[in-house]
Amino acid sequence: MNIFVYHNKPPYIMNLAEQQGLYFDFVALLNASQSHTRYKLVYLPRRRIERDLNEKTLDGAVMGVHPVWFKDPDKTRYLWSEPLMYDTDEFVSCAENPFEYDGVASMSNKKFGGILGYHYFRTVKPVSAGVLERVDANSEEGLLELALRERVDFAIVSRSTLNYFIKKNRWQDHFHLSKQPHESYYRAMLAPPQLQSQFERLATTLNEASFRSKLTQLLSRYQIDAGPATAK
Repeated sequence: MNIFVYHNKPPYIMNLAEQQGLYFDFVALLNASQSHTRYKLVYLPRRRIERDLNEKTLDGAVMGVHPVWFKDPDKTRYLWSEPLMYDTDEFVSCAENPFEYDGVASMSNKKFGGILGYHYFRTVKPVSAGVLERVDANSEEGLLELALRERVDFAIVSRSTLNYFIKKNRWQDHFHLSKQPHESYYRAMLAPPQLQSQFERLATTLNEASFRSKLTQLLSRYQIDAGPATAK
């Protein structure tokens, strides 16, 4: 069974060609925890995943996703697993010129950095109103460099990815995080309804206590929360 992912960023995917990162380790753990199915991680761009879901041709589950991102807040369009891990999208700014988010007014006459094609719901209205300028980058590392050089007033980056690049680039004490984040969320798995029998077997493994215990250990190695992020 294919496990599709579209977040090609550390620590979830650290090297696609060499199959390194949390998502690869997760699927390896999944395969080691049962013998009825062979799971395979497959990277697909989000637009391709959405197209295949809409055309009912997606042959597998999608990992690392949230119901709201796929317009399924009531979990009625697709099959959903329990939450697997938690993360937070942070407002990140240069430590020497810190940005604090305090509603739409705090973003007035600012520039922010985001990933091309990503949706940041708190920025939609001010960008549409012309009071907030959006600057797109192709990677989270590029976003952080924009913030570091003060080419933008703030960037929106997930905490897990930020932790990875702070350690990799020795950026300790270089950034400021707003007391109020952009959003905190969980990542789960979805599958199209036509794959119900396969997904039920997958969900059974995901919910086993022994699997959850090993998953918690795996997530801690990547500095990712296995439980809900603490409120800020």
